[in-house]
Amino acid sequence: MEKYFSAIHKMEQVVMFPSLLRGVYMEQQDDASTGDFGNRDLYEYYIQLKSIKLAVEGRLEPLNESKHQTTSREEVQENGEEADLEGLLYHHFTGLYRVLTHLTRKANALTRKYNEIIGQINQSEMTLTG
Repeated sequence: MEKYFSAIHKMEQVVMFPSLLRGVYMEQQDDASTGDFGNRDLYEYYIQLKSIKLAVEGRLEPLNESKHQTTSREEVQENGEEADLEGLLYHHFTGLYRVLTHLTRKANALTRKYNEIIGQINQSEMTLTG
């Protein structure tokens, strides 16, 4: 989880003008971190990554609280899930780890792309002034 928060923090520090990401799409490359951006622009992903960070930090309530209702102890026993709470915890922890790893890769790829955009802007400004 520390890698995830570090990647998001770096993205927030680097991306000073998120509006530059509007209409910019990640090119398909062999790198696994860029292959899953789909057809949304990087601005949408930037907003999504920041929102997820806030949710993970506990600053946002779940969008649909009915999905997150807890069940009573009797309901858990009836479903037979209590016998394997450790396995259930491991299953969910593994899923969370995979999601955070995926989001970390996206944040890093978005940050690299933003740096490329800024580099191109700086290069074109130097060409015009030189």
